[in-house]
Amino acid sequence: MVGSRKEFILGISGLALLTSLSLSYQNPNFSKKENLENKTINYLINDSIKKQEEKIIPKRKEFVENAKKYIGKEYQWGGRLTKENPGLDCLGLIFLAYSKTYEKKWTEISVNPSEIVKKEQLGKPVKGLDGILTKNIDFSKLEEGDIIYLLSRGKIEDKPLSEINGIKYWPWHTGIYSDKKNNLFLHANPANKVTESNFKEYLKLTSDGIFVTRIYSD
Repeated sequence: MVGSRKEFILGISGLALLTSLSLSYQNPNFSKKENLENKTINYLINDSIKKQEEKIIPKRKEFVENAKKYIGKEYQWGGRLTKENPGLDCLGLIFLAYSKTYEKKWTEISVNPSEIVKKEQLGKPVKGLDGILTKNIDFSKLEEGDIIYLLSRGKIEDKPLSEINGIKYWPWHTGIYSDKKNNLFLHANPANKVTESNFKEYLKLTSDGIFVTRIYSD
């Protein structure tokens, strides 16, 4: 996943550079032929970006649909739907859906959220949502398939996931943004079962903030 994501990011970076160069060269002193060539480059760049998105977005939707198949499964701490660990916990839900969608071994992913984020094992942090208080969230920035870590001031693991305004926050729960139109949060609800909750209402009751990652690998 990391390799694919890096290739995508490097590819987009290269395209962005070409865009900048081509725009800087478009001026009245250039010939019609040269300007036409620059316009062609811009078209190819935009087309390439569009094709990347056409591959990535459907895959994230598939990720959501695979996770929805577990709705109704009982919650169990450490649950991975195995004989030794029946049921599902919040990470278990994500691990199994991710593994099925991207054909990756979930056993290779850390169970420590801070390490998952640091190593970008489940996507790259989303700018503007990478550690933000609940009251300041711009919900329009969320996309289906985003992985959301709910934050609390209560220390849960060794390292905090985020520091906001000088205050440290730890992840206490995680889930998937599953429906942009209805603002739904798909998760293995502690002491309950896998379900979809109204995200805004759930946040008001449970969390100080969020940290979001997005899967860019196909």
